[in-house]
Amino acid sequence: MSALRTFDKKLIQSDPFLEKFKNELATFSDLKKRDGIVVAVSGGMDSMALLLSLDTIDEFELFVAHVNHNLRPDSDKDEILVRNLSDHFGISCYSHSLDPMTIEKGESVEKWARTKRYDFLNQIVEHTNSKWIMTAHHGNDQVETVLMNLSRQSGISGLCGIGKQNGKVLRPLLGFTKKELIDFVKRNEIPFHEDATNSDLSIPRNFIRHTVVKPWENEVQSLISGIQGSVEHFSEWMEALDHFIFELIIPKVNRSVNQFEIPLNGIENMPNMTKVRLVQLLLDASYHELWSKHQIEQLKSFFQKDEIGNKHILPNGWRLLRDRKSILGKEMTTQTKINPVELLPDHPVDFNQYRYELFLEGQSNLDSTQNREQVDWSLLKDQKLEIRSWTNGDSFQPLGMEGHQKISDFLINEKVDRFAKKSQAVITANGEIIWVCGRRIADWVKLTEKTKETAILKRNHIPS
Repeated sequence: MSALRTFDKKLIQSDPFLEKFKNELATFSDLKKRDGIVVAVSGGMDSMALLLSLDTIDEFELFVAHVNHNLRPDSDKDEILVRNLSDHFGISCYSHSLDPMTIEKGESVEKWARTKRYDFLNQIVEHTNSKWIMTAHHGNDQVETVLMNLSRQSGISGLCGIGKQNGKVLRPLLGFTKKELIDFVKRNEIPFHEDATNSDLSIPRNFIRHTVVKPWENEVQSLISGIQGSVEHFSEWMEALDHFIFELIIPKVNRSVNQFEIPLNGIENMPNMTKVRLVQLLLDASYHELWSKHQIEQLKSFFQKDEIGNKHILPNGWRLLRDRKSILGKEMTTQTKINPVELLPDHPVDFNQYRYELFLEGQSNLDSTQNREQVDWSLLKDQKLEIRSWTNGDSFQPLGMEGHQKISDFLINEKVDRFAKKSQAVITANGEIIWVCGRRIADWVKLTEKTKETAILKRNHIPS
């Protein structure tokens, strides 16, 4: 079906589907009239029904976004239909063509398509200064998703299915069955293109749709609404657990953009699944995929082992480390060798997430702290000062000690965890270490009664 015609909006407005649709929109408390909405339109029945419904209501500023995945020979026809209908309604249409050759080895086509699609939708939100994204997921999609998640053993998060609202993404058709959509499209002769791959039973979702959900729905008319109700109950249970974690546990966690520290005395007596959910919530900003049973069981196993130094790699590359008094989490990025950086007076430089500064003063009464040290400038002013990463074999004479100590031993004595060790920097004077940054200066550069010139070494963490 591809021909366009003039739609009778009065007839559509009196359609019972539209009245229910308005009621569903009213459940989004933050959705206001004249809000900008980017509507994801594939050209299929569901998204075309969504677009026509929104246009008929005429309460929002609409923008159409279409992604051509180029996975079918006739996918260009979908784009043409979407563009034609958008022009017919006077709605701006943005399209994006994907290259299947960019799918990485081992990556599922579905995941690749979803990621690229939402990346594009978010780009259009920014470009049009819109507030929302709307997709046409409906009740049958919800049932299929829950059944697929059950087969993957993805836990309570999987049983929560597709969220009706996820940030700026709204899904107003989740309360509708596929049959309701089909009837609405037929009554109003809405044009759409049928995706031929929808009948391919080798695709897991299609298999569930055609061999499980359809026969089941034919026997149990209330199937979709029943599972939707269960999904809402599962969501309420998870929200209750999350509320407990957010209110009582997370405030005790020290965290920044790329790391966190969970005190062991705050979680020791908690069920392992509470600990697993805590980690999931701490990673929510950087990881949105459902966890498999294997991933969940591995994390539970990590919490069951109490050996100091025990490590665990999370699905998104984060790593956990059991330290003496805490569980440390850190986002692991590819480490590249950082070249030494010269440090000059009154010339701030950045090195490995910190900004370093050197100030020259006369004798100062300023107390030294962990990130600010006073040193005897008369011993250093003719030497080249550099900031670099520490290496095996490095040693220095810690303040207050008579002999030298290896940096590796010093860090162990200071109870520095393995993550922090990797990023530890030192400042050298003509190659000799004068400061293990943020921890201790060398004894030979300390202030004495004979000190006439003072310098202040300072470092501050660079906000991410």
